Amino acid sequence: MGRYRPLVAQLVRHSNVVQRASTRRTPLAEGIALTPPEWQVFEYILEHQEDDACMNCISERLGLAQSTFSKITKYLCELGLVDKYQAESNRKNIILRPSELGIELYARHSADIDREMFGSFFEALSSLGDEQLAQFTAALETLNRTIARREDKSEPVRLIKKT
Repeated sequence: MGRYRPLVAQLVRHSNVVQRASTRRTPLAEGIALTPPEWQVFEYILEHQEDDACMNCISERLGLAQSTFSKITKYLCELGLVDKYQAESNRKNIILRPSELGIELYARHSADIDREMFGSFFEALSSLGDEQLAQFTAALETLNRTIARREDKSEPVRLIKKT
């Protein structure tokens, strides 16, 4: 790995730290607390509320397993933060939209959560120019695609005929 070893070591550590933190809930209101993955889905739905992407498309964009994404959206709906809709012309696809409560809580908490989570990270990157930042982002996207492709190459299921 040569000169990339420190970067790879930090990426490995980052994924492990994120995994450990993924179950910690941040309270937003009485009886409403979200884990980081739940917040990420919630934020995506809010930021793309004009988009008619189906649930499968969103789970792919976020890199979440469809079953995990479904559990999270079910929870967000139970909390009253997100509502499910269907298009009249296509009742198969579920379209997600933030509820009024969801919009209100997001407006109240997003700046604090962003600052707490990403403030020092963005500060550490502030000396990079836009082109350098775009290069790093592209490299990270390439790594994500490579890892995702490796996950997709699971062993084919072997069938055994029952007698």
